[in-house]
Amino acid sequence: MILVILGVAVIALYLSFIMMKSSVARSILVAIFGAIMLGSLVLISMNDTQHFGMKKETVETTQNIYTASPNAQLPMLLKQDIGTSGKHQVYIYKLSAKGKTQHTKADYDVQNQVKTGANKATLVEKKTRWTYKSDFYKNLFFNQNQHELVKQHNTLNVPTNWTVLTTTQAKALGKKLASLQKPDAATKAKMAAAIQADVTAQIKANPALASQATALAKAAQAKMQAQVIQDTIKQVKATVK
Repeated sequence: MILVILGVAVIALYLSFIMMKSSVARSILVAIFGAIMLGSLVLISMNDTQHFGMKKETVETTQNIYTASPNAQLPMLLKQDIGTSGKHQVYIYKLSAKGKTQHTKADYDVQNQVKTGANKATLVEKKTRWTYKSDFYKNLFFNQNQHELVKQHNTLNVPTNWTVLTTTQAKALGKKLASLQKPDAATKAKMAAAIQADVTAQIKANPALASQATALAKAAQAKMQAQVIQDTIKQVKATVK
């Protein structure tokens, strides 16, 4: 509407200034249409620069997220830097277990925060946008700048068993874990001895467990593998950025 008013005011100003003979009526019309034209330009500028006729509106949404890791037994929240300062990152996840990977919006107006200890992984998006105060202003400015983002704060809540890694660290971890899948003979012997020592210690502490030696060995092996994974993650975090 404001552009229509501006256009009409410009045409009316032109006609009154050029087509009419010098008179009081001409001077009055030139002053009126000139004021309308200038006022329209000022309002358009204020809407663009100061969001005249608008207000800030904040909306919060929560959705479940899933790990982007191909290994469901090793859930991860991946992150990647945007820009060169290292101060801003996007976080990578899925919206369903078998869905495509998603990432938080790559924008300097978006802040991300990761919190651990949640029962399940969720993404809480808190968006603040500009919206018009009324339909009058909305129609006046042809709905321009409606829902323009002011700021966004994302909180990614993840369980304690999730690991937060950069995409580079995740690749390095994958290679290291793959190499651990094929240990040499010496490593196998060392692991077997450690498992046997663990089982022997448990039976010695509680002789009633002697009949459960096989189950104890499997549990000790799983515990050892989990510890190896955690140690590898720490090593990757310390050496890879």
